[in-house]
Amino acid sequence: MMVQRVFLTNDNMVTFTCPKCEKPRIVDITEHKDLDKKDKIRVKCTCGHKYQAVIERRKQFRKETNFPGIYKHIDHGKEVGKGNIVVTDLSRTGLKIRLYENPNLVTGDILILEFRLDNIKRTFIEKKVVIKKIFGLEFGVEFTSTHLSDPSDKALGFYMMG
Repeated sequence: MMVQRVFLTNDNMVTFTCPKCEKPRIVDITEHKDLDKKDKIRVKCTCGHKYQAVIERRKQFRKETNFPGIYKHIDHGKEVGKGNIVVTDLSRTGLKIRLYENPNLVTGDILILEFRLDNIKRTFIEKKVVIKKIFGLEFGVEFTSTHLSDPSDKALGFYMMG
């Protein structure tokens, strides 16, 4: 049975979508307002279908992607390795990447990522990131800085709104 992921907003609202009838339902989940990361619950739709959902609180909305690109591993300001990646999801503060091989990277390492968005302009993105989480060949990374004067940040902001 597939578990639905839903996100708790700052106003304690969440939208469930029944996997059987596809009817959306917006619910006030105030009792979960102190949720740290995630909470698993059972949901019953008005159509009678029961399913499980995981409520997550995230700082930023994440958008699923499939962008090929490259990474450059930076140590003391010098490139010490590089390889191919796929950007699998994106937010305003970071992203998740999948590598094709294990380059022995660790949490805290600095990378420079290069990839293109799938928008009309195929906007080139170059961002410096720090590795926050490692799940096998998948890495959760956070941008080291964001600023509206940075063309990549501006493009990512517009992309996330679209």
